[in-house]
Amino acid sequence: MRLADDDRARVPFALVGVLLLVGSSTFAASLATPGPAPVDRAADVAADRADAAATAALRKAVRDAARAAARDPVTVAADTDAGRALAGGDTFRRYLRLRIFLAARDAMDPVGHRRGASVARASFGDSVETVPEALRRVSISSVDGGTEIAVTIHDLELTVEEEGRVLDARRVDRTVTVGVPVLALHDRTKAFEDRLDADPIEAPGLARRTTVGVTAMAQARGLGQYGGLPISNVVANRHVALSTNAGLLDAQRAAFGRSDPDAAAGVRAATLRTGVTDVLSPRTDGKVVAAATGQLPGPNDAERSSDGGGQGSLPATRTVSVGINGTADEAFLSLLRGERGSESLETIRREGYRATVSVAASARQIRSERRPRPRAPGENWTLAYSHTSTDVSVAGGGSTQSVSHIGTGERRLYAATRRVTERHRTDRTWVKLNETPRTTTATWRDVHRVRVTSVGRLRGGPEPSRSVRPLFESGGALGGPNLRGGRAASRDLVSDLGGPDAIARAAVAGGRTSASRTIVGDRPAELEPWVYEDVARLRDRVRGFSVDVEASDAATGRANGAARLAALVRDRRAALLDAPREYDGVADRTRVAARAAYLELLLAELDDRAGQSGERNAGIERALAASGITASRANELAKLTPEPPSPRTTVGSESGPRGETTLVPDGDPAYLAPDPVEGTLVDGVADDEQYVGLAVRNVNVFSVPYGDAADLVTRTLFDDPGRVSLHAAGQALVAADRTLESHPDPELRSRRDTLRAKVGGSMTAVRRVAIRTLARETSLGAAERGAVVDRAFDRWDGPGERAVAATDGSLAREIASVAVASDGGAGDASDGVAADRLRTALRVDLHRVATSDRVRVPESAVDDAVSSTRAFAEERAADLAERGAERAISRATNDTVGGIPAGLPISPTLSPWVATANLWIVESRGAYGRFAVSTESGPTTYVRDGSTVALDVDGDGDAEPLGRSERVDFRVRTMALAVVPSGKLGVGDRDGNADERSVAWSDPAPGPRCVTPTGRCPRE
Repeated sequence: MRLADDDRARVPFALVGVLLLVGSSTFAASLATPGPAPVDRAADVAADRADAAATAALRKAVRDAARAAARDPVTVAADTDAGRALAGGDTFRRYLRLRIFLAARDAMDPVGHRRGASVARASFGDSVETVPEALRRVSISSVDGGTEIAVTIHDLELTVEEEGRVLDARRVDRTVTVGVPVLALHDRTKAFEDRLDADPIEAPGLARRTTVGVTAMAQARGLGQYGGLPISNVVANRHVALSTNAGLLDAQRAAFGRSDPDAAAGVRAATLRTGVTDVLSPRTDGKVVAAATGQLPGPNDAERSSDGGGQGSLPATRTVSVGINGTADEAFLSLLRGERGSESLETIRREGYRATVSVAASARQIRSERRPRPRAPGENWTLAYSHTSTDVSVAGGGSTQSVSHIGTGERRLYAATRRVTERHRTDRTWVKLNETPRTTTATWRDVHRVRVTSVGRLRGGPEPSRSVRPLFESGGALGGPNLRGGRAASRDLVSDLGGPDAIARAAVAGGRTSASRTIVGDRPAELEPWVYEDVARLRDRVRGFSVDVEASDAATGRANGAARLAALVRDRRAALLDAPREYDGVADRTRVAARAAYLELLLAELDDRAGQSGERNAGIERALAASGITASRANELAKLTPEPPSPRTTVGSESGPRGETTLVPDGDPAYLAPDPVEGTLVDGVADDEQYVGLAVRNVNVFSVPYGDAADLVTRTLFDDPGRVSLHAAGQALVAADRTLESHPDPELRSRRDTLRAKVGGSMTAVRRVAIRTLARETSLGAAERGAVVDRAFDRWDGPGERAVAATDGSLAREIASVAVASDGGAGDASDGVAADRLRTALRVDLHRVATSDRVRVPESAVDDAVSSTRAFAEERAADLAERGAERAISRATNDTVGGIPAGLPISPTLSPWVATANLWIVESRGAYGRFAVSTESGPTTYVRDGSTVALDVDGDGDAEPLGRSERVDFRVRTMALAVVPSGKLGVGDRDGNADERSVAWSDPAPGPRCVTPTGRCPRE
């Protein structure tokens, strides 16, 4: 430790002066005349006065330096020796310490006091020429939330001299506290910047607020577009700017406890100018309006307590119900026709009455005598020859033809038992030399019991294995023979084998003892409609099965509704099959077999759909990736909900030295618009320039599904960039037709006629399929079938409406209705089975052809008609916009202007279409030309305007560059989602500009700028 730093055993400076004075007085008294002498306190007074002056000078220097640092802050250090010394975790605090040192150094130069012969001075001692040395001499700390600053000056040198002699010299630390809220101003501005830079998913801030606002706006405007308002551009850059500025207000409130009053007024004005409230209010609740426009609830509103989840979430995050729907019909028709490798329903009914009848015999020996051994008639006789004969006799009689249970699906139909006796006789011939041959005889017998049985067995099927009762005898669910003919078949088989005696004899002596025959029993007349209606009821039941899928999951390729539905059916399969513990005859078993076959086909269809949905999801993910956003992130962004508004707050405490302090932010320009504003409105920018504070871009991912920038999406999702679906082409044709009714434009008419011819050609294929289905499912003649289809087609005006009807199922319903009502249509018109079968077949067959590749329409024909329709729609809307808001446009057009389809149809099972979604990738880059924060009352203002700062640190008269203050800026990249119900024209931007960029969004460096060739802003 240096001696100068050692405070141990030191006495106060004033006391030293006192002692010196006392000592000198005593010494003088011993030399002078006797009597008391006055005490010279000049050194003491000089020291006190110098110390007080130094403290006062430091306090003023700190106050002035803090205000100067706020006025001209450094947040980015310069690449100089002086600047690099300031770089680090908190450049501004280092810079503030430096300014305080420089101000304090300058303030100390004249500090001193003379009293008589005594002089006291305060100074910084040795000269300081580098920034690191200066920083070591000053430390700062925040007091009461930054409303005051405590500054300690280290190694302040105090000296006391008398007549040239140094009475005392020492270094001391002096701490002063001043009521300048510079740290609060800086720290709250930094907190504001943190909110501007916060990731929308990870923390609240500008990006999250912008996401919620644009999503709410997109959802509400999308619903308005779906409802018929002539909104061609659902999300425009003005909407992004409005939500961004509303988010800036939120961030200001959260960081400073107040928002810029001019900015709040700007948001209100922009809200009115944009006309959002007029569009939203009649269609959405207050929460959506607030989220879109920045009109947040008051501090006492119940809305403040909402957690933002569940029912409080915005409509864009709602779920959509995904049902089996048309897939149930697909599986049912496959069952009727025996498709996908399955037996047809008729085959299942026939196989349910198919059985095998077999006859067999089993023998068991119940008595066996030992065969006598050969015995010679005497000595030396040799066995020369032996012959054995067997006589078989069958005894016993009678048989039974009662049906008895022997196993699952098996019955004994016939049984007979016989006693079979084998009497054996062996004659042996013996010879001996010179003797006449002799013969000996030996006999014995074997007795067998033989059982002849006939068994009827059902063939295995898809149904669960259960006992069937009754079986091979009349009765059961529908009554009737119930395979009773199996007993007759068994008698015939026994007879063909010669009867039970012959079979028993053959079982012992050898011969044919078994035979089998397949029989198909007579079916009750009621079986066909009974089984059909039962499976049809099952079809209708599973048709209503659904799962809730979040619309955001489906729209971003994160949900597979078909896979979830397949899992649901598998979980409920046993209950759906509803197999009894015991089948009530073969009719009941056949019914369950049909249900089992249907469920297997349904699961196969759903599994196929799940695979196709997986491929479609991969396509959506690729489309999102092409726009620079992952599907998972898009999904999380879509689920964000509004944050409760921040309350009005102050900094500091009421009991603190300064008390509660109100901070007020002030941005220039107050409202960051994507359009240029005059420099006179922006401090720090030359008055004769123009400043653009916000650069905005929004990309509609699923724009019109043909043409413009949507080509990539078309290729990804539809694998056919050159052709358009019949549904979309039909919608475009309807739009052109409706537009021509009010605007007979020759070019549009020509293009409409071309598209009409193409759509009409596709509808020819649909007509052929309809006639073919009628031929297959009805008894109508060729001429009658054509007439039925023509009558149904005539319900719609033109091929455009027919194309839409073909794809939404209404055409199939109409053809079925006409056919059933026709004389000789669909068999007997009162036959519900035939009518239901016809309706199902038409629904499935027409949906297949209407969504097939062969009826897709050339993109060029569709795009030409859409372009002309769009041009007129924009012209008409622009004309009407001069006289009213969008609602007035809707009334004025009276739905005479044709619409243009857009959006991504959400069909998690590929059939049907359950909703339409669209996504917008939104980007904004903004910066305040000047951003200031001040107290509600007080002279301190913290300013961030990008200015550079230079100070003379080493005292050589030249200012060294220290750095600059960063402008308060931000970058937001997020996403908005809109979901509307199925049908109509979907949702999306239909103005032909899927990639909308503001004036300041230009390569290679989009962002806020002045309207100059370089984009730089000349200073005022």
